[in-house]
Amino acid sequence: MAKLLFFGPLSELAENGEAPLPDHVRDTHALIDWLGSRDPELGEALRTNCARIIVNNTVAAEGAAITDADEIGFLPPLSGG
Repeated sequence: MAKLLFFGPLSELAENGEAPLPDHVRDTHALIDWLGSRDPELGEALRTNCARIIVNNTVAAEGAAITDADEIGFLPPLSGG
């Protein structure tokens, strides 16, 4: 099962936890689409807030491959001074 972690305001929309990924979810684009189909508000936040995706402690490129054994984090943009 993939471990999904949500940080910052995204943590208010989704709970951290483990979930088995469906067979068709093999990259970060498909993951966001799948999460959005389960929770449209979360999907919209992931698409519009330019969240960085961290796969196994490394910033992932857009559309990066993922597996059911990965730890995947969603980090919203940071701001401040």
